[in-house]
Amino acid sequence: MTISTSKSTDLIVGKDIPEIELIPGLKKTEGLIADTCEYFFKGNMRMNNPPFKGFLLEGEPGTGKTELFKQVIHKLDRRLRGHGFQVHMLFVDGATIAAPKWGEAEKNLAAVFNRIHVLKDEMKYEKLSPKLVILFDDIESLMIRRGVDLAKEWHYSINSILFHEIDKLNPTDVMICATTNRPDLVDTAIQTRLYRMGVPLVSLDELMIIVKEILEYSEMAEKDRTEAAKSIKEKLSKRDTPTIRDAKHVTIIECIEGGYWSI
Repeated sequence: MTISTSKSTDLIVGKDIPEIELIPGLKKTEGLIADTCEYFFKGNMRMNNPPFKGFLLEGEPGTGKTELFKQVIHKLDRRLRGHGFQVHMLFVDGATIAAPKWGEAEKNLAAVFNRIHVLKDEMKYEKLSPKLVILFDDIESLMIRRGVDLAKEWHYSINSILFHEIDKLNPTDVMICATTNRPDLVDTAIQTRLYRMGVPLVSLDELMIIVKEILEYSEMAEKDRTEAAKSIKEKLSKRDTPTIRDAKHVTIIECIEGGYWSI
C-alpha cells in the first residue's frame, strides 16, 4: 500500500517495494547498509543521541544508488517483521521540496521529519511497531553546499532546518539515506553526519547479467537472444564507463530497432 503524504513524498511499506536481484557488484554495499540498519532498528544501540544518522551514497547517474537503497528497505522489512517491526520508506524528491514560495520548502521539509510521529500514532493499535527510512534522492538539489554560487538564500534556511532535524533523530527509529551524483555540491555538514559510500562501477560482464535477464523475459528465440546480446555487449564496450541505466537503455534500443519486440 502506498500512502501519499504530499506532492513531494511517498510513504511505502518495505514489503510493497518490488524485489529485484542486485548485480554482484552492489551486494556487498547492500549487505553492509542492511546489517547496520538492522542493528540500530533492533535497539542494540542504547545511546540516547548517537552520532551516526544514516548513509550517503555517491556515484555517477545510472549506477543504481536509489534502487540499492530500496532493496535494503525491502530486505529490512522482511527481516524485522518477525521481531515485531514494520519498515517504511519515505521517498523525498529534493527538487519538489524546494518550492519557490518563501517558507513553503521549509514547511515541506519539517513535515517530512514529523512523519515518524504521525506514523507511530497511526499504528499505535497495530501489532507491528514502525521503523522509518527517509530516502533523499539527489540530495544536492535540496541541500546545496554553503558558499557555492548556485546557492540561493532559501537554501541556507533549508540547510539549517535539515541539520537541526537530523541531529534530533534517533537511528533506532529513523534512518536517513541519501543519494548524490554531485558530492562536491553536498554541504560538508551533511557529509559528516552521514556515512559516505561510493557506489562501485559495474563491470561489463555484470551489466550483461541485466541485459540477458531482460532478453530472457522477452520470450525471444535463443538465436535472437544470442545475437541481440552480442550486439548490445559490443555497443556497451565502446563506452568509457557504461552504467546500469546504459545497459537497460541500449537493450531497449536494440530490441526495438532490431525488431525483436515486433509481433
